[in-house]
Amino acid sequence: MKRLANLSIAVKWVERKGLLLYGMQSHGVILPVTAWKHLVFQWHEPSYYGTLLQPTRVGQIEGILLTPIEALTFFREHQENSLVEITYLDEANEFHSVISRLYDDFNEGHVSPSFAHYQTGDELWKIDGFEQLEPTLQELVSSAIKQQFEIETLQSKRWDIARGLYHNPSYIKQQLTHSIDEDDWHVKIGLRDDDVPFSIRLVLEEPMSEHDDWNLRTYLIDERKTIKPYEYNGHESLHKKHSSYAEYLDRTFQGVGLLAPNLIDDHKPKEVLSEQEAWTFLTEDSEKVLSANIQVLLPSWWQALKQNKMTLKASVKGKPAGNSFFNMETLVDFNWRISTNGMELSEQQFQQFVENQRRLIQFNGQWIALDPAFIARMKKMMAKAEKQGLRFHEVLQHELLQGTEKPEDDHSPFAEVEIEVDDVFRELTKRLTSISEVPELNVPHGLQATLRAYQQKGFEWLVHLKNMGFGALLADDMGLGKTIQSISYLAYRKENEEKQGASLIVCPTSVINNWKREIELFYPDLTVHVHYGGNRLKGEDLFSIMRDVDIVITSYALSVLDYEDLKQYVWKSIILDEAQNIKNPTTKQSRAVRGLKAEHRIALTGTPMENRLTELWTIFDFINRGYLGSLNRFASNYVNPIEKDRDEEKINAVHRLISPFLLRRTKQDEDVALNLPPKQEQKMLCPLSVEQAALYEQVVQDSLKQIDTLTGIERRGRILWMLNKLKQICDHPSLFLKESQLVEFEERSSKVERLFELIDPILEQKESCLIFTQYVRMGDMLKEAIQAKFGEEVLFLNGSVPKTARDNMISRFQNGDVKVFILSLKAGGTGLNLTAANHVMHFDRWWNPAVENQATDRAYRIGQTKFVQVHKFVTIGTLEEKIDEMLQRKQSLNDTIITSEQWITELSMDELVDLLGV
Repeated sequence: MKRLANLSIAVKWVERKGLLLYGMQSHGVILPVTAWKHLVFQWHEPSYYGTLLQPTRVGQIEGILLTPIEALTFFREHQENSLVEITYLDEANEFHSVISRLYDDFNEGHVSPSFAHYQTGDELWKIDGFEQLEPTLQELVSSAIKQQFEIETLQSKRWDIARGLYHNPSYIKQQLTHSIDEDDWHVKIGLRDDDVPFSIRLVLEEPMSEHDDWNLRTYLIDERKTIKPYEYNGHESLHKKHSSYAEYLDRTFQGVGLLAPNLIDDHKPKEVLSEQEAWTFLTEDSEKVLSANIQVLLPSWWQALKQNKMTLKASVKGKPAGNSFFNMETLVDFNWRISTNGMELSEQQFQQFVENQRRLIQFNGQWIALDPAFIARMKKMMAKAEKQGLRFHEVLQHELLQGTEKPEDDHSPFAEVEIEVDDVFRELTKRLTSISEVPELNVPHGLQATLRAYQQKGFEWLVHLKNMGFGALLADDMGLGKTIQSISYLAYRKENEEKQGASLIVCPTSVINNWKREIELFYPDLTVHVHYGGNRLKGEDLFSIMRDVDIVITSYALSVLDYEDLKQYVWKSIILDEAQNIKNPTTKQSRAVRGLKAEHRIALTGTPMENRLTELWTIFDFINRGYLGSLNRFASNYVNPIEKDRDEEKINAVHRLISPFLLRRTKQDEDVALNLPPKQEQKMLCPLSVEQAALYEQVVQDSLKQIDTLTGIERRGRILWMLNKLKQICDHPSLFLKESQLVEFEERSSKVERLFELIDPILEQKESCLIFTQYVRMGDMLKEAIQAKFGEEVLFLNGSVPKTARDNMISRFQNGDVKVFILSLKAGGTGLNLTAANHVMHFDRWWNPAVENQATDRAYRIGQTKFVQVHKFVTIGTLEEKIDEMLQRKQSLNDTIITSEQWITELSMDELVDLLGV
């Protein structure tokens, strides 16, 4: 039959879309799809003979866009048309001829990833046996395979295996890096079985002597075990049953050469290796060879040696400890040692091996491996450490923290070094860490006091640390006699040291006179100069006095004002009383005190921390500068994990670090045995008056509305402002409203009513009481109201009272001239001896239990003979009740050196509402 027309079909590959078919006339004119679609697809049943196919325009060409699988089926199933002579042009012609041959293999799943293409990053798949296709056809086939992986219309074992690999690309890429060739790769990824009848094994044999070469032997192991394993030395050594695999072995070892270039020589592995080559084989090439499905047998000791880390040690040699032999910054002598596999090399031996570029050494019958990376790191560490030196505090901390986790950001040159101490140094550490190791001393001859047993031990401990060159933190409970222990220490130094000089006592203004009086009382031979007042000595006049006295007493405020004078002198000792006054490391006062020079430093405080762990760091920075590292490092390593997460490991570490230099005894300790009279604490629960309740509710609601709109520092500031105002309302409406006249004073506050109910029997029984408040205005109002109601004189001590007047107030109260003593918590809460009182009243609550305990201990201390009652006023249904609950929890935290108040300002709205009791 004569055909009616001629039609040419061309193709164009469209990336990520498919194959575009378009028709052309013989003279090259592109035909519209409607002119040829039904002629070309008249046999194509999947498209209903072309009906479902829509024209697609790519650039200037209009055609039919086929998916990759549609393109394969089109060229596989295409039939002749009797009416039209169809000619396939260029690529289309190759598609027509090749696809008909490869389609069955595609259908059966004979597909695999291309080794050559994957190596270049092109994830191309192919049909086995059709590797050399024209690029466009190659891309079409790969896309059709990937499309089938997704649509899963073809199901067979081959397709399932290939599909699983396609969906796990990281696995096949990982195996690619260790494969010799495509066959090896396909075996590794499980795409085909290995039909080689033997496996290859490389055996590394150590030399008889460390100066001999190493042997590397290649063995062929028959899988069927019909042939004994034999050594392979080239083609001529092959067993006759394996002779046909000579080319396979060449190809395999050629691939090994790509992975480990220095291992192959003349188409097979080297038989003799130098020490350096043996090291490379052990540490690098053996792993690469294993990845190529070649067995490796290494010396039996290598695995243990590889797992055994080489350690750099600094061996510290202690010396007989004489007076002040060590201090925190003393440089200690040490020798380097390198430890590995239970053996140690001296620094000289290590350096000799390094200079000779040795890698594998037989030492005392055992092999040692010197890793170049380790050598480089060790040399760098040794150079840095020798430049900076090893200080005593680093050795001490290493000993104290044995068994604890090292800080993550330890940048010390000895951070990765194992510090080793001898028996002398170990004994020195024992003397520091055990109070039982403190030498007994005779009490100074001129001391006019009898020390209790624990006070004797405290005085001996202060002298002991001074003799060893370290500062001390005496943190005995309030009222246990830190002053007399310090005076005994000063007296001992005066009587037993040839070199004399002035010691400086820095204390709150309120206790300057107390220090002077007690020194004169208990050891009159100590000459005292009080550096205080408007007419105080300065410059050369002050230096002249320093040369003639034993003790200079001054205040914290003057340590800042007169810092330039005080820092010129190297004090024999500096003693800080109530050392929590330097708790904030950034204040001028704290920096000034820590900047003074002294042979020995002592801090006295019943509360080493009132709020935060950084306060402890500051005190230690005073007594032993540098011991706890920088503030930032201490905060990162300890403060944050402890205060945020209550990290028990970190708490234990801090305790270990500070314990040699901190001595704390409490009134409950059996060793103290004070025989103090009993102390009873009770809560005075007070409701809000109607007026107080209305004010409280108004402040809460107004403040919460504002707080809800604020963030950051503004939010925190507003919360603290609100809490302060609410506490004022709980005390008395007049305090909050700033009223100048006392109108119906008692009736408007149930706290005041309860206070007056307590004062009445106290005065009747001729007893005495202390009343603490944090608000000066509240103290003024209470003084006026109590005097008016009971007709008794009332004293009020606050921060504005001059020193002379303070001393007079204290003396009158202790002598019984006045029965009611009001004190502001800040001015009167520390340092005072007020044992005439047997009632202590906390009219409002502070955030910190330590501050309240200090205030209570103005009365409950040595010298108290009467039963002491402590009354804590709590306004129920308000934040004061929540504060009271918090203080009970916080007391236990303080005992483990953890406290913080910032939590209040970080509360959510719901938590704030709960705290406020609304």
